[in-house]
Amino acid sequence: MLLLMTLLLACGGEPMDSGDSDPPIVEETPPAPTGCDLVEVGYDGPENPVIGDLWTIWPICDGAPVFGATVIRVDPATCGSLAENVLTWLEAGTCTVMAQTGSQRAYLEVEIGSSR
Repeated sequence: MLLLMTLLLACGGEPMDSGDSDPPIVEETPPAPTGCDLVEVGYDGPENPVIGDLWTIWPICDGAPVFGATVIRVDPATCGSLAENVLTWLEAGTCTVMAQTGSQRAYLEVEIGSSR
């Protein structure tokens, strides 16, 4: 009896496949988002701004505007005043606008004139 049980245990393993079962279902996971391939600064305002002009600014991700959790900055800070995403130009000269979405940033250098 002991010999029979030992032989049964030794011959164990995977049951034989009769070929009648369906193949296993494999669910594909979509790739995780990797962010934007191209981030740009979008704006609405005069093409050649002067002191006192207003620009509405937003980041653009792969050609689509991004609204919501974004960061807008101007450098030097004396160039303009930001209220939400509306920038009022305060000083003539070269200024840099930064628009950020997620961890990606875009920069736009702007020449501000003193008058038209």
